[in-house]
Amino acid sequence: MNALATSTQTRPSPSQSPYTAHGTAAELWRNRAPEIVVSGPAGTGKSRACLEKLHFCALKYAGMRGLIVRKTRESLSEAALVTFEEKVLPAYSPLKDGPRRNFRQAYHYPNRSEVVVGGLDKPGKIMSTEYDMIYVQEATELEQEDWQALTTRLRNNVIPYQQLIADCNPDAPTHWLWVRAQSTALTMLHSRHEDNPRLYRNGAWTAEGLSYLATLDRLTGTEHQRLRLGQWVQASGIVYDVWTDPGNVTTDAVYIPGGGEVLWGVDDGYSGALDAATGQYTANSHPRVFGLYQLRHDGTIVRFAESYRTQTLSEQHIADVLALGYPAPEYAVVDSSAAELRGRLQEQGIGSYGGTHPVEEGIKVLRRFIAPDANGRRRFLVHPDCVHFRAEMASYRYDNATGKPVKQFDHGPDEARMIAWKLRYE
Repeated sequence: MNALATSTQTRPSPSQSPYTAHGTAAELWRNRAPEIVVSGPAGTGKSRACLEKLHFCALKYAGMRGLIVRKTRESLSEAALVTFEEKVLPAYSPLKDGPRRNFRQAYHYPNRSEVVVGGLDKPGKIMSTEYDMIYVQEATELEQEDWQALTTRLRNNVIPYQQLIADCNPDAPTHWLWVRAQSTALTMLHSRHEDNPRLYRNGAWTAEGLSYLATLDRLTGTEHQRLRLGQWVQASGIVYDVWTDPGNVTTDAVYIPGGGEVLWGVDDGYSGALDAATGQYTANSHPRVFGLYQLRHDGTIVRFAESYRTQTLSEQHIADVLALGYPAPEYAVVDSSAAELRGRLQEQGIGSYGGTHPVEEGIKVLRRFIAPDANGRRRFLVHPDCVHFRAEMASYRYDNATGKPVKQFDHGPDEARMIAWKLRYE
């Protein structure tokens, strides 16, 4: 960490304008996680922060090897290399000597450090050597196999840590990058417009910042949510379009002893399998889902844990959920047609309520819990560890032809809807 201890100070090399890392950019500079992605709206300074860190390490560690890469070489020339040469490198830096950007293969430093540039559409040279640090611009363009291949190139071992860093604008939460960030493999940082001193300085928006935000505010729908608000949201047509992640998702959504009664929402099922690429259940799977909730004293519904299973008998699944160590529920809300499951719950001393109601009416009720009220408060909160539920909430869609919800990715949303319906007057 000593190498980057000055990350919140001006970068110690001449430049057109001295660089100081703010907010999430400073966190990126300090962080040594093996895989780290800065996600955020357009214009927060993500790319420059990554390039400044790469350049700093090349200056500090003689013989360091870095890589600037994107899915295609052409897009790299028109984006990352422009930022690198016009904002990161000093105005008259000898590193700019040589071929023009669209023909350049590397930047050679006087201390024998080297920063290679390339696209994954022509992987030849860039994938045949080893690096200390790799920067990927717009990581959502990559396939997961591209990303994993890049991790195998981090073994030059000149700097004290080897690191794959990247930036991206948010995409759908079913994207492999978001799914990977829910594991321990990848660290995702979330940048804000306030991190960019060109837009926000000394506690106020600059003239440029106000103008740029006004432009982004003219976007609509998913583009506005992703590029202005920095939210990982699915495209239009999702059932719960008021759901936002991380808006409804928070580490505060934990079980609190004495914080309110525990309830279970249960959607019965048995068949299906996980998709090896995403770690989520396939569209045509029908897992049994237990959502574990706490009804807080202020009326907030907190989904603090979950259990999805296929090919598992109900009695075993119930036993496994009880073994998680939380208090048994005051009651479970279960589809009225799941008579066998309700009987198994009764054998364990768990009473149940039938959750049957008009689906569209239930959706309206759950939407009211999910959406922020006039004070910005959301009454339906979910812990980040509920990864299957989060993926389903972003994938549960209406059929464009019928206007009815598609019977896919609806298992967690169904039991959440039943819980909301039961609590609608409480």
